[in-house]
Amino acid sequence: MSVTTRQDQLVDPTPATDKKNVESAVVEGRTLELRVGNINGVQHVWTRLTKAKAGDVIWIERTTDGGAHWKAFGKRTITAGGRNYTDALRTDPSDQVRMRAHTDLKDGDAYQTAPF
Repeated sequence: MSVTTRQDQLVDPTPATDKKNVESAVVEGRTLELRVGNINGVQHVWTRLTKAKAGDVIWIERTTDGGAHWKAFGKRTITAGGRNYTDALRTDPSDQVRMRAHTDLKDGDAYQTAPF
């Protein structure tokens, strides 16, 4: 059964405190990370791709029904010298809500982290 989440608004994660990786995967020489941090006292997640190459695409995926369906948020195509992370999405305490990092590599395949 799907639940309604509080907010779908994306925000810049730069001012987040207590930043850390909660899930990661090494993919074709890059590291795909799902990061978590607090923004104005509220927990958020975002995707980061280290050693990213221009043309790689990253985003956050969220399920509200325990993993039956996933929705993409904050899709970003990496540019040379550009940002290698997405905007952040607020987390939700429901056991039906999970989030994961996802990437489509320009010169490779699609990958995702385990859900958080």
